[in-house]
Amino acid sequence: MEKPTVIFVTHDIEEAVFLSTKIFVMTSRPGTIKKEVPVFLPYERNLDLKDTQQFITIRKEVNGLIEHTDI
Repeated sequence: MEKPTVIFVTHDIEEAVFLSTKIFVMTSRPGTIKKEVPVFLPYERNLDLKDTQQFITIRKEVNGLIEHTDI
């Protein structure tokens, strides 16, 4: 069975955490990868996941990386 790789580009941090196994935070111009953030959440996900401490921690980490990206 093949397992496809999907690259999904979004500006919505919650969406990225909810759908991803890895998040790549990029800098602005020139766009380079600032950091890879692994998302170790259960593969089967429902909306209750967004209320867990693990989800919130990842969301805050990504948000912090974006806020401190050079413009």
